[in-house]
Amino acid sequence: MIQGSSILLLLSMFLAYLLAPAVDIVSRSVRVNRRGRPLARSAALIFIYAFLAVPVALAWRFASGPIAAWVHVTAPTAVEHLFAGGDFETIDRLVASAPVPASARPLIVRQVDRGIGYVERHARTTLDTLIDAARYAAWLAVTPVFAFILLTVWPSFRRSTLRVLPRGHLQWRGEEYLHDVNSALAGYIRAQAAAGVIVGLMCVAGFVAIGVPSAVSMGVAAGILELVPGIGPATTLLIAVTQAGDRVLAVLAFLVALRVVQDTLVYPRLIRHGMHLSTPALVLSLGTGAVIGGAGGVVLALPVAGFLSVSLRHWREYRDIERLVRSTAPEQPDPLGDDRHRETGREP
Repeated sequence: MIQGSSILLLLSMFLAYLLAPAVDIVSRSVRVNRRGRPLARSAALIFIYAFLAVPVALAWRFASGPIAAWVHVTAPTAVEHLFAGGDFETIDRLVASAPVPASARPLIVRQVDRGIGYVERHARTTLDTLIDAARYAAWLAVTPVFAFILLTVWPSFRRSTLRVLPRGHLQWRGEEYLHDVNSALAGYIRAQAAAGVIVGLMCVAGFVAIGVPSAVSMGVAAGILELVPGIGPATTLLIAVTQAGDRVLAVLAFLVALRVVQDTLVYPRLIRHGMHLSTPALVLSLGTGAVIGGAGGVVLALPVAGFLSVSLRHWREYRDIERLVRSTAPEQPDPLGDDRHRETGREP
């Protein structure tokens, strides 16, 4: 329940951060009276929702059937077909024909089987989670409501919180802290959205060029699964391999090349630009989230890591500034010192 609520809140934040630039543009562009006052954020958001209602309704009308078929038919069939073991005969043939000593081939086969088993366990867990979560898809209708509340209430909450803090350095520090937390979460959301769009478009183009069945729906699914770092791409790889038929080698080579470029060049730069997290911190966060919470933990790992990173950095800066202020402050004279000196008859 807690994990599901956290993911629902994260999706609402995802939508809110994506809509925030559009809300600002509409609010500045539309004037409501002769004085040229900007349109209220709530009214601007209602206008955006009304504008998006028809396209979203049409998209859901035509895409709900294929999505439901993929969740309830294609995904379970792919899982069962994958775990039947027949799809890995191609890998065994590749190992058998590889230019390596015959004595090393059993070791390679064992290592490959171990790696495949590890990926299979996580992929099956992810797919089972997606299939189980399909029954709660109606709860996604709550995300626009939460996004509306976040976009309209957050500015007032921020101002009220800052008023509570004492004036001076602490209030300035609080404003900077809230700004950096907001920037880190916005950077994560936009980095994930950009990664999903990039991977989705590349997979659609690649699958169409290779001739994979249901290339468009599989490419869209790959873009959506990209929102689950680590586990989602592995699931995409395994499903695509099971659906590729006699084009499995081309699909495998394409997805491996895509993952190398995405994971080593594109995604780390997106995360570093948006959240200022190093690559080791990124890997450690995802691993910790997977161990603690599985697929949901992986989804929540990077936002939590970004929040903790910003909090720790501001705590250190605040502590250093306080130390500097105490060390440079002039010493206050002891009011009792002069009296004691007069009583003893000695000069201070």
